Amino acid sequence: MGAKRGYLQKAHCTGRACAASPPYPLRKERAYGNPDEREIVDFICATLEPVVEALAEEGSLVLNVSQDCFLPGLPARSTYVERLVLEVCDRFGLYLMDRLIWENPAKAPGPVQWASKSRQQLNVGYEPVLWFAKNPLKCKSNNNRVLQPHSERHLRLIQNGGEKRHTNYGDGAYRLRPGSFSNETAGSIPKNVITRGHRCAYGTQHRKAAEALGLPTHGAPMPFSIPEFLIQFLTEEGDLVVDAWAGRNMTSLAAELLGRTWMSGELMLQHIRTGAELFRGRPGFWLNPQIAAAFGR
Repeated sequence: MGAKRGYLQKAHCTGRACAASPPYPLRKERAYGNPDEREIVDFICATLEPVVEALAEEGSLVLNVSQDCFLPGLPARSTYVERLVLEVCDRFGLYLMDRLIWENPAKAPGPVQWASKSRQQLNVGYEPVLWFAKNPLKCKSNNNRVLQPHSERHLRLIQNGGEKRHTNYGDGAYRLRPGSFSNETAGSIPKNVITRGHRCAYGTQHRKAAEALGLPTHGAPMPFSIPEFLIQFLTEEGDLVVDAWAGRNMTSLAAELLGRTWMSGELMLQHIRTGAELFRGRPGFWLNPQIAAAFGR
């Protein structure tokens, strides 16, 4: 951690966004160990400390976490996500902007014990994406950068002069008047539910690179489109994006292709090696010979 903090200071880096997916607290141990929910919250915050210190006033912190952690032997969920939200706000003085939802239609059915066997739970289908800001009033987010095309139905509504009705909803809290939605706009503002599968072309490229190197693929893949959307929404070209848990390095790749500068950290050397292949052929690509030598190429 000291080395990471020192590197950020020496580089005089001020981050506009940290978009990361920290390790999940799992019941079955993975390569990075298996701390309990209190330990994982402290670990996440300790890792984030130098990053948050370097976060610009208008910067954001985004964490993709798991909703699918259950208490041992019970169909009841862990509260580590709630603990994490409170700890990030209390420890760093950040503000919770939203709990975005990453809905994954291709997510594997589960939890098997509680949904398929005891039938006490529903199949999981989403992961929270926690969004924090250093200064909410100065936050650099801008939904104009992520507008979506209007639906055919809405385009017809605009072309026909908007609504013809006059009605109230919610005891007058929402009023619909003739001519509403008649103005042409650049696009539709996305909702805070992001629907994406976990497969993507860059993920396939990463898997093939790992197989060619004889190395395992990453066990918790995030598709390129998730960090791509978040980086577009929260930053501008030239801004610095930091990822404290690089994994397959999708956040860094999205930052690179969107014209942002980036820094990433990763504990597992095998992930650094396979993630590097996503950048091969990009301008300025260089692979440390010591890393290449560690895996024979």
